[in-house]
Amino acid sequence: MSSLCALTDGEKREGQQLCLDAKFLRGKSCGDYLAKGKFVEKNDHIILVDGENSGEVFTVPCGGYMGSTFKQLWVSDAVSLEYVLHFIAFHKDLLRNSKKGAAIPHLNKEIFYSLIIGVPPVDEQKRIVEKINSLLKRL
Repeated sequence: MSSLCALTDGEKREGQQLCLDAKFLRGKSCGDYLAKGKFVEKNDHIILVDGENSGEVFTVPCGGYMGSTFKQLWVSDAVSLEYVLHFIAFHKDLLRNSKKGAAIPHLNKEIFYSLIIGVPPVDEQKRIVEKINSLLKRL
């Protein structure tokens, strides 16, 4: 994963923007507004790095400031984004169960970056994604 992904902070900005915290992203709040923060664009991907659900990935529904418990997930253009997202989802229990810290558990970035992901040709990645998506529809 360290060759294909990076966890970044987003772009520091000032100005009224929606706070993209976990409650808002899960549809459990209308969202608060902040005057400054780490901005991410609509359709970017952010990963929860603090708390009990560390490793959970969200697609940003609108531009705004990441909540303090997130990092922006950058994925190389050399692989299918959906392929990597399914891979992370497959390992979510490992990521959740290997957190660091006592008071506020954090995503163990060493384990995240050390995950070994097979990288078949792009056409095969697309076929794998299509198969996973078709199987998930049956659930």
